[in-house]
Amino acid sequence: MRNLLKFTLATVVVVGALSGRAFAQEAAEPAAAPPAPPTMPAPYDCTLTEAVICKAGATCTPAKTLGELPLPARVLVHFENEIIATVGPNGLPHISKIADLSSSGDIVVAQGVDGGTGWMLHATSNDDEVTFVAASDDFILSAFGTCKPAE
Repeated sequence: MRNLLKFTLATVVVVGALSGRAFAQEAAEPAAAPPAPPTMPAPYDCTLTEAVICKAGATCTPAKTLGELPLPARVLVHFENEIIATVGPNGLPHISKIADLSSSGDIVVAQGVDGGTGWMLHATSNDDEVTFVAASDDFILSAFGTCKPAE
């Protein structure tokens, strides 16, 4: 019995020493670097040139404005600052916050809400085309245009 107790105690000491050595090796290994923040595209200067507005119970018709903005309408999309901005009819800036921004391959999608209207902008880095969709409880507006890097 005494030998069994010595053997058990020796086993515990050896296992503990080996575990401590393994723990020390794990602690000495450098931690993985945190992932780099995503690279945001440069700001876009977009011009929306045509639009269609749809209302329930009616057919879609060409639109001459985006809300209060006459077409063609210029929109600044600033990904890093998470905003889209236009100049309103009164000459003052109108800024809408980008609530969600995601990308897949060369496609960038920005989404937001402005007042009671939700909006979404789709742009690609391999061509200059852009689409903009706005929707509320009584209309859907789809607009089409082009973007270039803002200067």
